[in-house]
Amino acid sequence: MTKHQLENELATSARLPLSTAVKAIDGLIRIAKEKLAEGEEVSIRGFGTLTPIEREGHTGRNPKTGEPVVVPAHRTVKFRISREFRDTLNNEGG
Repeated sequence: MTKHQLENELATSARLPLSTAVKAIDGLIRIAKEKLAEGEEVSIRGFGTLTPIEREGHTGRNPKTGEPVVVPAHRTVKFRISREFRDTLNNEGG
């Protein structure tokens, strides 16, 4: 599902104007990005938790050439799914 499809689905299911759904999703994404960049965790009950983590630099390999490549230290985000979401996936999706 793309962001555009998500906006349309939200507008339909919540009976909102599309412009309101777009603003809501854009706002959620903006705030989550800002808080993660500040080093804060973002938890959405029933969905999961996004946690910013630091990755150390290391030497990797280019898969095409096998050549060593230096991967610098960087920040990324880890997602931990909620128990409720996991149960939904396993009971209804599997």
